[in-house]
Amino acid sequence: MRIRDLILPEDRVFFTLFVEMADNISEAATTLNEITHELPGGTEKAHRVRQIEHHGDEITRKVFEHLDESLITPLEPEEIARLAPVLDDVLDRLDWVTHQLCNYGIPETNDVLKEYSYLILLASAEISLATKNLAALTQPEEVRSHVTEISRLYNLSTELLSRAILELFKTKDLLMIIKLKDIYEGMAKVMEKCNDVGHALGDIAKAHA
Repeated sequence: MRIRDLILPEDRVFFTLFVEMADNISEAATTLNEITHELPGGTEKAHRVRQIEHHGDEITRKVFEHLDESLITPLEPEEIARLAPVLDDVLDRLDWVTHQLCNYGIPETNDVLKEYSYLILLASAEISLATKNLAALTQPEEVRSHVTEISRLYNLSTELLSRAILELFKTKDLLMIIKLKDIYEGMAKVMEKCNDVGHALGDIAKAHA
């Protein structure tokens, strides 16, 4: 054990909190995916995502509390201060789009909703794996491989949005066009925030290579 571990045992609490946040993202993404497969049922599950989002806010608060109190941190303070909010942003967007999906009264699911929620689920899994690898600080290449996959999934999601919007405007139900377009764009924002997490993790891995 290093001397700094004896002096500052909470030094690695940041990794624990980041992993917990990533696990929350995965749980929220899983719930969203379930809802998209169960519509018009499953909407009662939205409250679970709201609870997860509130828990994420609490974790983010703890990160910054520990950052204010810590003399030595396992990552640069600027890196910690960057990663915590972008992880929280993913949860915020997941909560938002889940409630859009449930409150808009969508009468049935469709392939776009299922595909988008699946991409979000895959991206959340990559974030979780990358965050766990980051804690070791000995395998930056592993972190970067997950970051690359997050980027690939994000690119797929932008292509999906373009196709989905084009198909949507071929329909004649104006109100449903407005509702689904809003939801699709909300899901696109989740993927954008996942990609922001990827950038943050990638930059950290590069700095500690």
